[in-house]
Formats: sequence, C-alpha cells, structure tokens
Amino acid sequence: MIRRGLDWWLSTWGLGLRPQSWSAWSFALACVALATLVREGLGLVSPDSAVFAPYYSATLVAALVAGAAAGAVAAIAGGLVALWLFVPSDWVLAPFVKEQVVSVLMFAISSVVIVWAAESYRGLLFRLRKEEGTRRLLNHELDHRIKNILASVQAIVNETLRGQPDSRDRISARIAALGATNDLLMRSEWSGASLREILAGEFAPYGLARFALDGEDVECPAGAAIALALIVHELTTNASKYGALSTADGVVKVTWQCQDDRLRLQWIERGGPPPQACARNGFGTKLLRRSVRQFDGALDAQYTPTGLQLRLSLRLPRRAPSKAMSLARTLAQTAREAASPAAPREVP
Repeated sequence: MIRRGLDWWLSTWGLGLRPQSWSAWSFALACVALATLVREGLGLVSPDSAVFAPYYSATLVAALVAGAAAGAVAAIAGGLVALWLFVPSDWVLAPFVKEQVVSVLMFAISSVVIVWAAESYRGLLFRLRKEEGTRRLLNHELDHRIKNILASVQAIVNETLRGQPDSRDRISARIAALGATNDLLMRSEWSGASLREILAGEFAPYGLARFALDGEDVECPAGAAIALALIVHELTTNASKYGALSTADGVVKVTWQCQDDRLRLQWIERGGPPPQACARNGFGTKLLRRSVRQFDGALDAQYTPTGLQLRLSLRLPRRAPSKAMSLARTLAQTAREAASPAAPREVP
C-alpha cells in the first residue's frame, strides 16, 4: 500500500494533473487539509506560531501539480480555514489593527506570487517536454533515413560490383560498420559513443578473448566515433586476412589514453605472420589516413617481425557539428572509389 501510494505521488508530481479537473480541485483541498493538520500540530508545540505559515506550502504544491486555478483554490481555502480556526481571539475584538491587516495582505500577495511562479514553471516544463518529444521523434526519423540510405548504398554497391566480389564484400563490410556505429550513436541520441563499445562491437565476431584492451573509457563525439569505427574496422579486417587474427594463436593488444582533447591509440599484433609493407597504398590505407586527418591526427605504422604496430592520434572535438556531413562524405568517397582496383593487401 505504501509503495503504491509512493508510486502514485511520484507519477503525479512528475506528470501533474489536468488543470480545472475534479482531481485537481480534490488535490488542492487535500493540500489545504494536510496544511491544517500541520498547523494544528504546530499550535500544540507553540501557540504563537504564524497563522498562515503552512498554507504557503499548500498553495505552492497545489499550483505546481494541478495548475494555477488549483493553486488559487488552495490559497483561498487555506486563508479562510486559517482565519476560522487559528485566528487569536483579540483579532475579533480589534479587527482593524495594523498588524492583522498586514498579515492578511502578506498572505494574499505571497499567494499570488507563488501561483504565478508555479504556473510559469509548469509552462516552461511542459514546453521542454514537448520539445524533448519532438527531438526524439526527429532522432528516430533520422535513424530511419540513415538506415535507408545505408541500405540503398549497399544495394548500389552490390549491383555495381557484381563482377568484383572481393571489392563488393569489402565495401559492404565498411557500410555495415557505419551502420553499427550509427546504432551506438542513436542509443546515446547522437551525443557520442563509448570507445570500448566501438571496439567491442567490431571485435565480437572474432572472439573478445583474442583482444587485450587497456585504457580508461572515452566518450567520443559523433563524428570522431564514426571515424574511429571505420579505422578499427579496417585494422580488424586486415588482421583477420593477413595479420594476427589469421592464425589460431594470434592476439591484438589495443591501448589508448586521452589527455585534454587528444586521443592516442596503439594497435599491436602478436602471433601472426610477419607483415610486409605494400608497394602502394590501398584503399584501406587511404581511408585510415583520410579519417585521421579530419580530426587533426597522425598515423604511424611499423612492420616488425612480431606483427603490425600502429600508432594514431587524433583530436576529439568538444562539439561535432559535422557528424552527418562526415558520414555523407565517407559514404560518397567509398562509393566513388569502390570501382578502383584494390591493392592485394591493405596494410596501413
């Protein structure tokens, strides 16, 4: 019973009651009744307690929960009850004493101010809730449109590269990586995505036990999250074809640190075949370098006998106004270069 009553109160306080309804009037009178009980208890402790003190709170709560009309009803009813039950006897004998008049006027003026302030707050709160609902609706519509665009691009790629299955599969995988990052961003309402979530989502198909992650979690702005998702996808794909993930015992260690607005990430492969540098940069290499340059970054790859070691750094913007444009540019560039001959091996 207590739990149900508490849930009802929290719901009522959060959502409010419909103004000028029976529930609003009843709530206002209930506030006055509760204030009367409080004033009665105060009178037992200190008979000289202020006559109208508890009714200020009753007016405020009624106006916040049930609207201005309910607040006005609570103020009028509270004033009448206070005058009827708690006015000292000398007020009747000397009805026009200045102290009495000032006390009544102060309660009336304060009640008007309380009702006005509470109604202004309610109006602002409802406007914010309406804008929040509109924003959520637009976000869902944006998510739906982005998924449609990705599906259309993937269909175009599949049709255009029907005779080039290797290129088609690589491009489709990159589009899928963009889609997965978009889902992460939608869950956070485009405020950003966790670097650990990006890594875990890309590493999951290969088994997380083959990856060692070391670094405090970093919240990446939307544009940087998309770039990092593409970078990690390229590195993981390359490792699965030519590097540590192409063998049963190979492992990948990823370490990172973020200082101020600069993210530094290191990718170290162990247990795979010795890497060999390409004679020319493939599409994956170009994609990595282009993604890093968008955020004032740098990339350095070393081909050691134990495996690929790559270091990159990029600046995480405090605000990412170009998140949608970054996605659009990446998709457009991917589509333009899809038909280009791919290098036999895309090691950064």
